[in-house]
Amino acid sequence: MVAMTPRAEHAMMLPDSIERMNMLAPLYLTEQDVFDLLDMPSAIKALDAVFKAQNAGEACNSPRQRAQYWGSRLNIMSAGAASGRFAFKAYAGTKAPTIYHVMLYDRREGLLAIIEAGALGKLRTGAATGLAIDKLAPQGAVSFAMIGAGRQARTQIAAAAAVRSFARASVYARNDEKLRAFCADMSRDLRRDIRPAASAQACVSGANVIVTATNSATPVLRDEWLQAGAFVAAMGANAPTRSELEPQTFERASLIVTDDLDQARLEAGDIAACVAKGALAWEFVKPLSAVASGEIGAQPGGLTIFKSLGAALEDLAAAEIVHDLARAQGRGMRLS
Repeated sequence: MVAMTPRAEHAMMLPDSIERMNMLAPLYLTEQDVFDLLDMPSAIKALDAVFKAQNAGEACNSPRQRAQYWGSRLNIMSAGAASGRFAFKAYAGTKAPTIYHVMLYDRREGLLAIIEAGALGKLRTGAATGLAIDKLAPQGAVSFAMIGAGRQARTQIAAAAAVRSFARASVYARNDEKLRAFCADMSRDLRRDIRPAASAQACVSGANVIVTATNSATPVLRDEWLQAGAFVAAMGANAPTRSELEPQTFERASLIVTDDLDQARLEAGDIAACVAKGALAWEFVKPLSAVASGEIGAQPGGLTIFKSLGAALEDLAAAEIVHDLARAQGRGMRLS
């Protein structure tokens, strides 16, 4: 028997080692993978489950951190669950187009996937609104209105359509050409009659489910336009300098819900302004986790506001769906 040198022995072991490493290597999943694998009903269901887990102390969210570096900004947000999965999302504010990535981990396997997360972020943000509408908005066919037809608007109206039928649906945006194209596209995609409105007031007149999806620094929805018992999802203003609703709307609401209370204290400038003048207390603002778990329910006849900020817990839930389906279907590129 000829003795093997350490180098030769290592060389014989290498193929098996590489195969094992490739099996454990993380997946790289593209925007197309996300588009193909993640649908709105699945995202709403996953968010319902993860917020219930948070309410039970089995999941946690860390608010977004915005770090400034010589004219650029790095945004990082993270979340984890007792299941052993955790994730962070990172994106930068630079002169280049913004690119989002979610890094999904497992405490046993390590890094599971790097996921391009532009589409994922829009879907999970819409799903949070869909979850809030499902739990808190009037039942039956609703009169739906949305102010804004930008990059987040498609998944907002898709989420509403996933949990409610529309007696009527209207959208308003300042750019009339863009507005009409948006309504035509969404009418075709959702198979609903979605009509452009001539003004913001005309859009929300008579509506009982309203979404604001703008990046406006000043209110786009007047309090006097709202009817009794309306549900409002304000999802565009996630920075201290932005506000889509008037202060008196928050002050008279029967219920205010947000996806993360700690993050709201940092980013919900419209609520913070009401608190600062003594017109509202943070204790009045409730977490979406309490709504998902059934501790807090709809307020018939009262005004309900869902203040959406976009939480990493939502990214985690959506990323798990994308990764698990990709792994089962053999999709994605292995990073070795």
